[in-house]
Amino acid sequence: MSELIRQYLVSAIVIASAWAPTAAGISLIYGVLRYPNFALGEFMTLGGYLTLGLSAGFGMPLPLAALIAVIAAGFVSLAVDQTAFRAVRRAGILPPILLSLGLMLILQNVVRAFWGNGAWQLDLPLTRPYDWLGFVITPYQLMCIAVSVLAIGASYMVLLRTRFGKAVRALADNPDLALVSGIEPEPVYAGVAFMAGLLSALGGVLLGLQSVLTPLMGWDSLLPAFAVAILGGLGNLMGAGVAALIVALAGEYSLLFVQSSYKSAVAFVVLALILIVRPAGILGGRS
Repeated sequence: MSELIRQYLVSAIVIASAWAPTAAGISLIYGVLRYPNFALGEFMTLGGYLTLGLSAGFGMPLPLAALIAVIAAGFVSLAVDQTAFRAVRRAGILPPILLSLGLMLILQNVVRAFWGNGAWQLDLPLTRPYDWLGFVITPYQLMCIAVSVLAIGASYMVLLRTRFGKAVRALADNPDLALVSGIEPEPVYAGVAFMAGLLSALGGVLLGLQSVLTPLMGWDSLLPAFAVAILGGLGNLMGAGVAALIVALAGEYSLLFVQSSYKSAVAFVVLALILIVRPAGILGGRS
């Protein structure tokens, strides 16, 4: 039993490392632009498959392929924001939601057109797992955790310390006051879209390092990522990291008591209970 408890802890942390960046992207978009972007789940898929294409198709080292893939996904997100979403920016909340749903289907089918409906796996060299005090973890799992923590931390510092970050926080807290203060919103929106696409794609790469790539991987991760974003407090990046760990822990440790098919349900019961106590999320408010 103690071995299971230790291994579930490792699994939860690794799963949370993939959910957290995507949830941070969702949280960032909602915190500034005030609408849920459902297409960000497909940016997970895009990030994973671009990494696969660059590494397997062009022979790039996996770290370089992943870096180029997430940056490329960020620019795709930026281009979509400045063309499609910019046109409906002032049309209320419904048009951007519908647009994001349409974009989700487009990206999903683009991936299917290039890579088909089957499952793919990143070409990872065989490694020996580490065993620390009974905690068994692979080098790739450690890398996923480290990259996720660094990405969330770096994004938080960008929002906290840079001029761009101060403009983002001003628009998130009080858009009217930010406009009066002379902040031009469109460059800020563009930067937020780029960051959200990049973070979501990174989540897809980390998920691909843990399992297989499928055209539906973004769709399957969308609900958990939104749950994590809501639980952490929409607009709060650090909250997304904490919430990802809570939801993953609830899901993994539920396996001690229920069948694996009920794992997601237990995680969402925990989510609902926490939101009853703290409706704004664990860390509530905007970062």
